Amino acid sequence: MNPNLKFRNLDLAQIDFDDFSYSISPEREIVLDNKLNASISRHGILHPPVVREINSDTYNIVAGRKRLLSFRSRQTENTCTCLIISRQLPEVDVFSILLEEIQLSREVTIIEKAIFLQKMRAITDEKQIIGEFLPRLGLEPDSFSLKKNLKLLDLEDQILLAIHQGQITGSVAHDFILLSPQDRMTLLKIIKSLRLSVSFQKKLLHMCRELASRDNTSITSLLDNDEMHGILHHQDANPPQKTKNLMLWLSRKLMPRSSQAAEEFKRFITAMQLPQNVSIEHTPFFEDDSIILSISYPNRKSLQNAWEKIRDTIQNNGN
Repeated sequence: MNPNLKFRNLDLAQIDFDDFSYSISPEREIVLDNKLNASISRHGILHPPVVREINSDTYNIVAGRKRLLSFRSRQTENTCTCLIISRQLPEVDVFSILLEEIQLSREVTIIEKAIFLQKMRAITDEKQIIGEFLPRLGLEPDSFSLKKNLKLLDLEDQILLAIHQGQITGSVAHDFILLSPQDRMTLLKIIKSLRLSVSFQKKLLHMCRELASRDNTSITSLLDNDEMHGILHHQDANPPQKTKNLMLWLSRKLMPRSSQAAEEFKRFITAMQLPQNVSIEHTPFFEDDSIILSISYPNRKSLQNAWEKIRDTIQNNGN
């Protein structure tokens, strides 16, 4: 075993719970897990936390903060077995152990990656970060990738937390950087309230940026109107219904002619009272007036029986 790593029983009073030097999470308030609490009550901590020795009486948490908090909350024992990292071990190696510890149990979030890279930049050179740590994080090993991911930390704390918790997808997170702080917060509020999926987040961002650019206005101003307020705060509509109405409103604003044509086509189809096995489609974006009629049959025999009548009808209409 590495001589700089040793298992030892520590008094909880020796652990500095207020220190976050080695934390790469944007969360500071940790909600204890009932399942974890129950497990620790039954068997204690099965996977020892990792701490860094600062001096003979003080240790900082490297990994396992939630386990330690849960253990401390039980108030039945004052000591806990921990894996202790010697103060002689270089900081780069401490963070390497931290990354290893996290990746053994779960994926590192995009914000944790950014915070990890930020802390690594303070203790080592860019060459080591790019060559060793970017590949371990699943990122492209180049300077552009490093700067791109560090740029995420320019976002507001609320947005960082939403990205970390998976409420905002990674690809949208990078696009958020291009928006003003006010527009970012406006979109964050909508995404969280409607619990938008990845695809709807992308659609919302794309359409809002397109419309705001076309109208030479901000996204916040674009969405600040009675129609939009009525959609987002409709008391009788659930989030999926609100999402549908929001996307429809944006589509009509973005392509008014196409939206009008779609409404007219919908009325046309309704008036025809088609049976369930018949459908009619238009060309994409109503590029021309052609229409496709589709009829589904349960099997070949049903189609063969109907085909003669269909063929005769087509031929007679052609004459």
